[in-house]
Amino acid sequence: MIHKLTYNNRVLSAEERAEFCRISDEYINEFSGYVEGIHQFANEYHVSDNSDYNKITKTIIDIETFTSYAFCDCIVLNKLFVRATNLYEKSFVRGKLKVQLNESFKRLYGFKKGYKYSYCAQLESIVTMFPGFRREFDELLSDLEQISKDSWWKDVRDAEVHIDIFKLYELRHEEINESKIVMETWQLIDLFNHINRFICRLHRVYLNYITAQFIKENGYIPSV
Repeated sequence: MIHKLTYNNRVLSAEERAEFCRISDEYINEFSGYVEGIHQFANEYHVSDNSDYNKITKTIIDIETFTSYAFCDCIVLNKLFVRATNLYEKSFVRGKLKVQLNESFKRLYGFKKGYKYSYCAQLESIVTMFPGFRREFDELLSDLEQISKDSWWKDVRDAEVHIDIFKLYELRHEEINESKIVMETWQLIDLFNHINRFICRLHRVYLNYITAQFIKENGYIPSV
């Protein structure tokens, strides 16, 4: 269940800023490693005669690649935002961070009519084969639907992407609430993390199933 977004309007101390960056670096290292791992898995994957296997495997590869990149990119930009000391630099990074958040959410869940093109729709197409995961997936969808009602800074996204100079001037001179920006970013990052863990468990269950089926039919464990 998604928690109500709260923030305290505080400016981080130097020590808190350093600790935030340290934790960010740990996440970046971890998820950039996931990117390399899923890339290796994709290169080693061979098309099977089993269409369900192909669909499940390709969907897992595609979604894990997306969530890992989106997760890392959001954290990198959030870290740069927190570290920025020059007011223009901080305002610039805030704009690029909101573009990343908008586009990431759009690809993850879509807005209104965009769901059928989203990664969540792809995930739903294979969750139907794993009834034990349906309830948790529905809870994820409920969280995504709840936060999809926010604007996700479409006006900022449009101004930054299309370089609307007059709108940019207005947006870049808005007062910056550091606490609010950081908490909004971590709300989406937490969802990426939850989805990654969900897919990893689903993948593990499927691998255990096909291994058990192989042993049942052939009498030995398949070589890796």
